[in-house]
Amino acid sequence: MSREQILALLLSNGAISLIRTIEDVESGRVRRVRIDPIPGSPAFTREVMQYLYSLGAHVEITHPVQRSHVRSA
Repeated sequence: MSREQILALLLSNGAISLIRTIEDVESGRVRRVRIDPIPGSPAFTREVMQYLYSLGAHVEITHPVQRSHVRSA
């Protein structure tokens, strides 16, 4: 999958912050990034991760906080 295809799919899924992160890695401004889970299929997630790795990025995917232990007042 090409860069343009990846960015187009991310844009269609509303993942603007991930597009900006990719642009920051491409320009060399950052190398170590922490991103939210990537929208789309597991195959698309692998494509995005492979692209970031090919740019030399160290990537960590954050996990959403589970609210099962949060009590309301």
